[in-house]
Amino acid sequence: MSESKRLVVTTSEDRSISDIEKELTDNGFVVDEVFDAAGSITGKVTDDDAIDRLREIRGVTDVSPEPPPIDIGPPGAHETW
Repeated sequence: MSESKRLVVTTSEDRSISDIEKELTDNGFVVDEVFDAAGSITGKVTDDDAIDRLREIRGVTDVSPEPPPIDIGPPGAHETW
């Protein structure tokens, strides 16, 4: 089994996000958060082949790696990156 990969799934308005979430889960996606208003779902997979299956789900428009968190530094810091 490979290392888990954190992903962001972007959805269209063709289907309800709850229906897409269920199908993602059925295809090996472990859901962390659902952002209904933004039409996106975050989570992870441990199977590289699952990513291709997720992209084939009706209503999924994109599957991308989750970007790393942004560190803006402590309050009052001169450098923010």
